[in-house]
Amino acid sequence: MLRHAVLRALALMGAAGVLLAALTGCTAAPSGSADGTSAPMESTAPATEEAAAPPAASPSPTPSPTRDPAGAEKFDYAQKENAALRAQQYWYADMTTGFGAYRYAVVDSVAASVLDYDTCSGDDALRAMLTYPSEPPTTLDRIYDGEGMLVQVHFYVEYEPEYNYLGPQYGDGACYVYIFVPVDAARPCETVSGWYSAQLGERMLRPGQTTTAEGLTVPQSRMLLHQCRALAAAGLREFSSPEDWSEEQTYRYLYHRGQDYGYGEEEWQQKTRAANCANRLLTIDFTTGDDWYSNQRFFGGDWPGFDEQQRQTWQAGMDSGAVPGYAGEETVWQFAWNGDTLVATMQSENGAALQEYRFLVYDGFAGWDGRTYCIGGRSLA
Repeated sequence: MLRHAVLRALALMGAAGVLLAALTGCTAAPSGSADGTSAPMESTAPATEEAAAPPAASPSPTPSPTRDPAGAEKFDYAQKENAALRAQQYWYADMTTGFGAYRYAVVDSVAASVLDYDTCSGDDALRAMLTYPSEPPTTLDRIYDGEGMLVQVHFYVEYEPEYNYLGPQYGDGACYVYIFVPVDAARPCETVSGWYSAQLGERMLRPGQTTTAEGLTVPQSRMLLHQCRALAAAGLREFSSPEDWSEEQTYRYLYHRGQDYGYGEEEWQQKTRAANCANRLLTIDFTTGDDWYSNQRFFGGDWPGFDEQQRQTWQAGMDSGAVPGYAGEETVWQFAWNGDTLVATMQSENGAALQEYRFLVYDGFAGWDGRTYCIGGRSLA
């Protein structure tokens, strides 16, 4: 299964598959920090008998350490190893099963390292992060007192291809995040930072397969599978375009396909939002149009969405409305070319052909928006 595939062979910055990058070593803190202190300017006023008081220096934007690092709690190797492992497991679970996990096609927890108190208190950026908010005990205080450890977790993430159409994505590629791991294993880990990029310049692409047996890119192949699943889940069989569907079939398709974009039920109940979202999904999946964000190709701007009473009726029969034999993510699909047409065939458990969907490939204007688009469906059983 492509979604949430764990890429254990990932080579990231020469440390692929390494559980502990440097248990006791110092790792790079977020870049761009500065103490913000302004140097006093020389006075240009005439000299007087009394020396003028020197101008006050600007206050530091980050608090200075208030504790002697020599008094900080020390942790042994086994404790650090355990903390690094727990941080990796916590972050991986959050990304693959937590809120919004559907956004990610690939998540791989690559390496983790524990940062000691000296490192945390001696770096301006880390100290600022760990002492905000300033009410005691801060996270830095808790590290000093031995309540837990700060772990830097490196990971790699790729978004599902649908998210390219919603705008640039935060943290795509190689990243790292800071996790506070309590010594008490019964207490949960805590995320104490946002994502930081672990790469310079261009996005670090994941090594490995870049095209499929059908000659599609990996993102195109993922989108093709998502399109097939939505069509089958909506029970769509004989058609050449969305204009051939009933209103209920249209609702079903948007309901299932919209989940690949993170669209919920409320999207179809707001006047402007419903029209824009519906036009976007259908434009992407059934045309070569690049005006996917907002157009009136399938629905006018005054389209109010689906009637609430009808929606409740359609929802009641949603589970029984799929193409017979469709088994969700367990469904077997075969893909083959017929000239320029890519034919996707849905099969039963015993290998019988049940449904066919036909696609063409659009290369896109910038590479990332290259996609398959559907030109029809045909029942085979």
